[in-house]
Amino acid sequence: MATWIEVRARYDKMMENGVVKKTVEPYLVDALSCTEAEARVTEELTPFISGDFRISSVVTTKISEIFWDETGDRFYKVKVNFITLDEKTATEKRNASYILVQASSFKDAYDNFVDGMKGTLADYEIEQICETKIVEVYKADLTPKQEAEGILRSPSVQRHVKKFVDACADGGIESVTMTASDGKTTKSATISIPQKGKDAIPKDDNG
Repeated sequence: MATWIEVRARYDKMMENGVVKKTVEPYLVDALSCTEAEARVTEELTPFISGDFRISSVVTTKISEIFWDETGDRFYKVKVNFITLDEKTATEKRNASYILVQASSFKDAYDNFVDGMKGTLADYEIEQICETKIVEVYKADLTPKQEAEGILRSPSVQRHVKKFVDACADGGIESVTMTASDGKTTKSATISIPQKGKDAIPKDDNG
């Protein structure tokens, strides 16, 4: 799962009337740490900025997912409550989640959010949609090998692997190989199937 970190950059910006004004703009980065996020924004902006420039703040956000729309020029934050039923008390519980939606207008943001939620089995309600001041969102800058490794480490993939491994153990299979690819680079790992009740042992085939 991506960790979205907000980085605010303070710099001298040339306004439309020709006046130079100090401004602070927020950027969103998928990064492993605040240090990495700060470095990414600095790298992205430095070629386009002359004069005073500094990072004023770096904070981890609660955004869990982003719904993209390449035609949109704004980012809207949607607070959505997922509704579950407490079996003991028979009362509804609401767990808040925040999703960023790329869109050109409030209406497009709503439509894009609803479209992005298609297929979800959970009941939910939209509590709030508000336009953010986020200027740009930078996705993780991963090498093909890192992307493939990320797929192999994905919790959902691991759950499917465990089910498959358990089934193989019952069937007497000694090993299986799983691969992940981004279309350019393939990462594979062979898993030795142990006797039932023991842990599977993965071995990286690519070094």
